[in-house]
Amino acid sequence: MSDTRRPVTVHDLLRFAMADDPQVSPDGGRVAWVRTDMDPESNRYDPTIMLTDVASGASTRLVGGTHPRWSPDGTRIAFLAADPHATPLRGPAAAESFLDGMPQLWVTDAVAAGQVRQLTSLRGGVNAPVWSPDGATLAFTTLVHPERGLEVGAPQADDDPYIRFNRDVLVVTKTRWKSDALGLVGDYVRQLALVPADGSAEARLLTSGPHDVSSPAWSPDGATLAVAGNLGANGDQERRSAIYLVSLADAPEGGVVEPTALFWLAEMRGTDLAWSPDGATLAVCGHDDAPKGHYGFQKLWLVDVASGAGECVSAEHDVSLGDYSRNQDMRRYGGPDGPRWLPDGSALLVLVNERGTVNVARFDLGDRSFTPVTSGDHSVCAFTLASDGRRLACVIGDHVTPGDVWTLELGAAPTRLSDVNAGLRDEIELVQPERFVATSSGVEVEGWVMLPTNLAAGETCPVILYTGGGPGGMRASVFTHEWQVYAASGYAVINCNARGNYGYGEAFSDATRGAWGDLDYQDNMAFLREAIAAYEAIDGERLAVAGGSYGGYMAGWIAARHPEFKAAVVDRCLFNRYAFGGTSDIGMLLDHIEFGGKNPWEAPEEYLKWSPISYVDGIQTPTLVVHSALDYRCPIDQGEQLYSALKLLGVPTELVRFPDETHELSRAGRPWHRIYRLERYLEWFGRYL
Repeated sequence: MSDTRRPVTVHDLLRFAMADDPQVSPDGGRVAWVRTDMDPESNRYDPTIMLTDVASGASTRLVGGTHPRWSPDGTRIAFLAADPHATPLRGPAAAESFLDGMPQLWVTDAVAAGQVRQLTSLRGGVNAPVWSPDGATLAFTTLVHPERGLEVGAPQADDDPYIRFNRDVLVVTKTRWKSDALGLVGDYVRQLALVPADGSAEARLLTSGPHDVSSPAWSPDGATLAVAGNLGANGDQERRSAIYLVSLADAPEGGVVEPTALFWLAEMRGTDLAWSPDGATLAVCGHDDAPKGHYGFQKLWLVDVASGAGECVSAEHDVSLGDYSRNQDMRRYGGPDGPRWLPDGSALLVLVNERGTVNVARFDLGDRSFTPVTSGDHSVCAFTLASDGRRLACVIGDHVTPGDVWTLELGAAPTRLSDVNAGLRDEIELVQPERFVATSSGVEVEGWVMLPTNLAAGETCPVILYTGGGPGGMRASVFTHEWQVYAASGYAVINCNARGNYGYGEAFSDATRGAWGDLDYQDNMAFLREAIAAYEAIDGERLAVAGGSYGGYMAGWIAARHPEFKAAVVDRCLFNRYAFGGTSDIGMLLDHIEFGGKNPWEAPEEYLKWSPISYVDGIQTPTLVVHSALDYRCPIDQGEQLYSALKLLGVPTELVRFPDETHELSRAGRPWHRIYRLERYLEWFGRYL
């Protein structure tokens, strides 16, 4: 590297841009994508839809917004953006905290810039817009209260103080009534709606069920929409999902349609549905081994629309499909990662997770084989395919590149279309992590070692064991600004794909089900010990452990057993599994997989056996506890219980509590909160290492 490059800093976070959601035009000649910058003054993210010409590589700004979607003829682009006319309610906000700030659906001319039309003004907002094959209609999902229906526009101001000052009281009847992504959703559910693309009529509701439906997919003839979900009476208490068909021919004038269940699977983590070109088959990724839950690999299934019969066509391949790369902190939302049919119906394109990489592959239905389309030590998080099936656009990132838009013709090498961080990348010095393999109880455990920049010959450095989140994901070749900052500050950073992660076979992934803190713990410690032995620069006496979510669970688990660690940071942790199920947005569904369907009151000893709270009196390591007040994935009481216990035990500790942030603080929180969090980490490591 050039001697003029400087170490990366915490505040460089504000200068990074992100590329997401690559949408190739139907003719393959242009790509619409989303560039997001951080605005330090407003403390917000600023998304812009860019339009790039494939032949010249020239990019132009189209409009502010996200989720661009081409019309079938390539002349218009639908997108999501805020409603500029929305006004806040007088008095308390609604109890359902997502209301009155949701994105709306817009359409812009893809040729004549500036011709923009707003199509919706819905309290429940718009998600997952999809064009009908004839380009006349857009289908999408919106949040709907069963007693209120489709709420158009902001509610009228109410001068009755009883109504106004009780607006913030939440009354719920659903089992799952909170969402880390949205907040308190109450009894609202995602339903299917339609709106004319020319704005000639208001949006109308197409379904009205008791539980959420997924992103819709139009049949090639435009007569049917397919969605996924579980619309049974107790659908929000179950992990299994069905593909449902919604026939537009059955829709009464202005009325709703009862979806018809076509095919069930025990698990559909990615609910992107893809119709075959002839409309006879639906493709989806999932598995049908209920006890495995999120540990089971997402395989490719084909479902016959006429009979409802389904078959797993990738069963012989021990890989999971879709993007399950984790540990990135410089990506807004990625984009589509589900299967895509080639026009002749002979094959599909899918994303394949293997050994810390994610690549596009072609799955041929004739011999049921995979052929790589992209290859390399990187992660493809999203891709789309042109109508003729010859060109795709994708976002590719790696350890030193947050992610950029690339395009390629099938069978050719990819061409880079964006370089959103070129200037900053030329200015700063980044560390390329080294792959490293350790052995834990006879099993190979792979991960990465990052050594500090500018480490002098013979000099040693402290090391941070950064345990991973999940499980059911994969540590991968993705950019992590946080770890680059630690390396620039003089710390070695190591992380590994312990058992419980994807990418190394389903048996490897399933090995920790029901036994967190066993093999995964052993793998992390074996990886640490062998890395210390292999790298002379790592000082094995100056050890720190850190992690968030399940990684926070593991950091607390390790600290309770290893007083030799000098510092620990436990972030957005799961600490008391007995108290998790009724407070987390996914707790009950997770617990039923981990504890064989038993509820906490049915097996309290088992829940507590696998809870760090049961071993907290073993912690002697100074421990920083970090948590967010609006974390509904691992609720803040988990971190507060850990902090209180450490105070009572006399262990050096501090609690850093972020208001108005969710489980996603480290990846998507307000920019200045993200900076403050990193500075607290560095101060803690500096104090004790």
